[in-house]
Amino acid sequence: MEKERPTEFQRHLSQRWAVLSAVTVGLISLVPSARANGINRNGVGAESMSMGGTETAWAASPLGAMAANPAGLGFQDTPELDVDGFGAITEGHFDKPGVSTGDLEDSPNGLGDGALGLPLKQWPVTLGVSIIPDSLLLADWNYPDPPSSPGGISYGQQEHKSEILVLRSAIGAGVALSSKLSLGASLGLIYNENWLKAPYTFQNLQPSADAPFDGAKTLLDLHTSGFGWNVQAGLIFRATTNLQFGLSYKSQATVHTSGDVSGDPYAQFGAPPGPLAFHYDATVRNIFPQEVSAGMSWRFRPQWRLALQVDWLNWGNAFNTLPVGLSNGNNPIVNGVLGSSFSDAIPLDWKDEFVYRAGLEYAITENLALRAGYCYGHSPVPDSTLNPMTAAIMEHTLTAGVGYRWKRCEFDLAYQYDLPVTQNVGTSGLLAGEYSNSSTEVSVHWIALTARILF
Repeated sequence: MEKERPTEFQRHLSQRWAVLSAVTVGLISLVPSARANGINRNGVGAESMSMGGTETAWAASPLGAMAANPAGLGFQDTPELDVDGFGAITEGHFDKPGVSTGDLEDSPNGLGDGALGLPLKQWPVTLGVSIIPDSLLLADWNYPDPPSSPGGISYGQQEHKSEILVLRSAIGAGVALSSKLSLGASLGLIYNENWLKAPYTFQNLQPSADAPFDGAKTLLDLHTSGFGWNVQAGLIFRATTNLQFGLSYKSQATVHTSGDVSGDPYAQFGAPPGPLAFHYDATVRNIFPQEVSAGMSWRFRPQWRLALQVDWLNWGNAFNTLPVGLSNGNNPIVNGVLGSSFSDAIPLDWKDEFVYRAGLEYAITENLALRAGYCYGHSPVPDSTLNPMTAAIMEHTLTAGVGYRWKRCEFDLAYQYDLPVTQNVGTSGLLAGEYSNSSTEVSVHWIALTARILF
């Protein structure tokens, strides 16, 4: 009987799903719980974070300029080094009544960033260099794998973990054309790294003739990384000594990542773990959206400053579908059936998003300031493709902070709270229906500390 088992497995594998199901998680779950603007940060540096993520209209530090509007470099006339550390604690709950329930791991996670501004003595130009994580997100859930339909396939209690890192290393320059107008631009090298460990269901097998075999499920462990690039440009106009406006644009970035993926579809076939385990080389193409930001900064009283900003993020052209490819499999049964190369395209169908921001600063003394802010952005994630690992559904964010200047140093501390939000799924648009009639709730606490040193 043992000699006949591989023949039975091979018959099932002729349905052409075992390997291709591995790509699904590597695509659809690279976007974990996030903030009011999808997977992007609400401000870089504690000053911006404490004022609702506003920065475009002033960008008065190298970190702010390289993150939000490189035109801010043009008005900087002193060499400056900025170093920032930030961290987050996530909270979340997933529930499919009577079937599966679980929580999001709440261990702290964090990273740092930095920027340097160097004015040129002979010219009204300031150069900038920076290393800034545009996104550093983690979704680490633990809940019973909801049974798929048809067949009721489940892998039991499992970790559902996905991470995404988008790190932008950039060089830029700003030039002051006059005391009122500055222009700037930067060129960024994008490093993207993705991790996924979870059970998931194959969605859209290619070629289309294999569509009847969509909907099968496998355990999966995927890791890919790669590089891309984008550009950012902006302007700042000082209408009066107390009022200025800013506009910035960041281009879309396409990153082709490569790595490997392994998995085991034993539950799909009622088999023991092991005989169907596979390993493949994997490629995933990620697209991160173009962005436009416009803002104003108004010092309406000597001690008071108001900042307003609106951002547009083109998620619709970025997170529409995610393509993947597999090659060089090590399982001889699978290789004998499927050949050497495969592709898939997973639907995400995110929507374009507007994010609205407001920040207020009160200078208690010349060296001490208090700040507060708020931002709102409607979730770009549709109910039809939502699961806990794609729950970038945060909408309302409250912020607060303090800044203190001491000699040629400034220290800023910020706190952000992404208020709890729940998004419900009626009938899921994903195959096999695991996440139909479910709900996901998430919230995030952020803290950041920035040190600015003028030379």
